[in-house]
Amino acid sequence: MNKLLNQKKLSGLGPIGIFAASMIILFIITPSFRSMANFTQILLSASVYMLLAMGMSFAIIIDGIDLSAGSIVGLTGGIACMAMTYLNLPVPVALILGVLVGAVCGLINGLLITKLDLIPFIATLGGQWVYRGALKLLNNGATITLRGTISDEALATLTYIGNGKFLGIPVPVYLVLVMAIALNFVLRHTVFGRSVYAVGSNAETAKMSGINVQKVKLLAQSITGLMAGMAGIVMLCRMVSIQANTGEGYEFEGIFASVVGGVSMAGGEGTIFGAVIGALVVAVLRNGLNLNGINSFWQQVILGVLVLVVVYVDTRKTKKKRSV
Repeated sequence: MNKLLNQKKLSGLGPIGIFAASMIILFIITPSFRSMANFTQILLSASVYMLLAMGMSFAIIIDGIDLSAGSIVGLTGGIACMAMTYLNLPVPVALILGVLVGAVCGLINGLLITKLDLIPFIATLGGQWVYRGALKLLNNGATITLRGTISDEALATLTYIGNGKFLGIPVPVYLVLVMAIALNFVLRHTVFGRSVYAVGSNAETAKMSGINVQKVKLLAQSITGLMAGMAGIVMLCRMVSIQANTGEGYEFEGIFASVVGGVSMAGGEGTIFGAVIGALVVAVLRNGLNLNGINSFWQQVILGVLVLVVVYVDTRKTKKKRSV
């Protein structure tokens, strides 16, 4: 029993330990990693991963997945761009519209899973292609840019949201902090949050306990889409443009960050703050690989191998728990 308790304590320290180890190693071997400007860049990059990972956590905890999250990132940014350039909507309205589009995409994924009884992998894989295609249709596959198409004041507002600092901390980090606190409260201190864990642990048992399993899955997938939409808005504000491939592959960053942060692929386990730490790990690793001149193709290989290792370790841990 003591051994099992010790293992649980160590697993709780896992994400923080991985993050600390990554920081220490890169701090020692990479001089350029140590600069304050680089830490700011890491936080900016991590903000997108954090938002994605927080949303992905809901999908994975209910024993699902969302392979369309990266496409939602691009589509929401693209729609917000079009709303400002073609409809002349004010910046706040356009950004809110983009986030709502993300939530609608998540809702559609949820309906495919709950009403058509598609497995999450297939439903969201289809969504990945549909949402990416929709983004390309917005401007015939060309880059959608806001420079020269909206007022200087609106452009300055967007740039501040995406790249500005308040009290020395990047503005997107404040959005991440607010959403992390809010989603952690939802997941840990509400009936819905407890239902998410129950459904992820055993959907049949949850159903017999009176939980509306379909409703929980629908809401969880909608939250995943909503958070991908927020990530898309942050991307737009940082780049002030959206390309046809914006967000491509980011769903895997979200999954990787979530699992590194302790969210179990078997469902029913994980925390929002763990996912945030996992996203920091992803951002630090990418930054370190770039600073050390590792080419992007090798980065894909390295991160792909790490994903396999992390999922393997998670699977082994889950099997051991079930056998106890």
